[in-house]
Amino acid sequence: MASEATRVLRRRFPGLVFWFGHRTGVWWAAVPISGGWRLVEAADPEQLTQAVIKAHVWPWPAPRQGARWTLGAGSYP
Repeated sequence: MASEATRVLRRRFPGLVFWFGHRTGVWWAAVPISGGWRLVEAADPEQLTQAVIKAHVWPWPAPRQGARWTLGAGSYP
């Protein structure tokens, strides 16, 4: 299933990189934005589609409650 979903995502968004993290259990994409690339994640291919479309809006997805740091927020423990 992951292979087929990856092919569909690549057809929808040519030139982007998509993968399913077998260790993380979530979907990932590297999306170009002004000034560089953004790594986005989602629970399923449909949510990843929305994350790609909204990659210019930060944060996507919204930070988890209790997260120790947020990528791009300028802080790291």
